[in-house]
Amino acid sequence: MSNGDLAGELAIRVQLRDERVAAVTIESTRPQVADKLLAGRTADDAVALVPRVFTICGRSQAVAAQLAVEAARGAAMTAAARAQRTRAIEAEMAHEYLWHALIDWPKATGGLAQRDAFARARDALAGEDTPVADAIGPVVEREVLAGASGAWYDGAHVPAFEIWIARAATPAARMLGAVQRDGARRGAPGDARAVPLLPAFEGVTASRVLGALEADAQFERAPTLDGKPCETGAIARLAAHPLVAALNASYGRSVLTRLAARVTELARLAAGQPAPRPLAGNRKLADGRGLGWVETARGLLLHVVDLAHDEVKRYRIVAPTEWNFHPRGALPAGLIDTRALNDRELRRRAEWLVQALDPCVTHRLELAHA
Repeated sequence: MSNGDLAGELAIRVQLRDERVAAVTIESTRPQVADKLLAGRTADDAVALVPRVFTICGRSQAVAAQLAVEAARGAAMTAAARAQRTRAIEAEMAHEYLWHALIDWPKATGGLAQRDAFARARDALAGEDTPVADAIGPVVEREVLAGASGAWYDGAHVPAFEIWIARAATPAARMLGAVQRDGARRGAPGDARAVPLLPAFEGVTASRVLGALEADAQFERAPTLDGKPCETGAIARLAAHPLVAALNASYGRSVLTRLAARVTELARLAAGQPAPRPLAGNRKLADGRGLGWVETARGLLLHVVDLAHDEVKRYRIVAPTEWNFHPRGALPAGLIDTRALNDRELRRRAEWLVQALDPCVTHRLELAHA
C-alpha cells in the first residue's frame, strides 16, 4: 500500500436549497491501517515505522508512538526527553503554521508565495539544538506579524488586531483582512448547532475520551466526547487568550477567530512563551497497554498500543482530522444556513472554513443544488 493509498481524502458535499446551505455530508476514504501495519512487530520496530508511514505531522506521530510504548512498558519519561519532545512538537507546529502564512495565504489573496522566507525558517528549525523561537523569530516578526512576537502574544487585543489587519503589511494580515471583509462571523455556528471545544486532555476529560474509545470499535473514524463531536486545535488551546476570547465573544467561532488563534499561537512560538496547557503526555492503561497523546498544530492526536512480550498486539490512532471533520462536527455546523450570491462565492467561503479547520488529507468539495 502506497503513502497515497494511506492518505485518502475527504469528500465534502454541500447541498443547497433556495441559495442556502441545507446540509453538509463528509465522507473520509482514509483507511484506518495502524493496526494492520503495526500488529505483530516489536514495539521498537513499530515506533520506528510510525513516522515513515504517517508522514503528515510525522514528528508528532513519532512522539505519540514513543509515549504510548513507554506507558505500556511502565517506563518513566526523563526531563531531557520531555524537553526534546516538546521542541520537536513545537518545531513541527511552527512549520505547519508558517506553510499556511507564507505559502497558502499569499496565493489565496492573489499574491506570491514567500518561499524564501519559509525556507529560511524551515532550515533553521532543522537544527535540533536551536530553540524554536530563535529559528523562526526573525521570519515571523518580519513576514507574518510585522512587529514583535512577544508584544503580539502578551498584549494582543481587538483594536490592535484590527489595526494590524488594516495595515495589510504581510500576507497573513491581508488574508485575515479578506476574511474580515467577507464577514467576521462567517463560519461561526449558531447556538443550536455549536460544537464544543475539546478540553485539555487530562484528568476526567482523558478518562471520558478513553472510555468512549474502548466502547466503540469505530471511534477512530468519528470520535466524540460524551457522544458529541468536538473541535480541537489552536482555537481550543488558546480559547482563554484575551484576543481569541474577545473575537469569539464578538464573532463566534468564525473563520476569522480560528485563523487569529493560529497566528497568535505562532506568535507564542516565535516569542518562546510556554504553551497554555501541556502539549504531550502518556498514561499506562493496564499491564502492557499504554496511551500517548500530542497536541499538534491541527489538534489532539492519540496513540493506544497493546503489547505482549514487547510485541504489538493492537494499535489504534485517533487523528485531529477525525475530530474536526466529524460528519456532525464543526464543518457542517459552520456551513449550514450559509447564503451566497453564487456558487463561486459559496465555494470560497466553504474552502476558507475547511482551511481554518485544516485537514491533514486532501479534500474534494462538491456543491449540489436541490
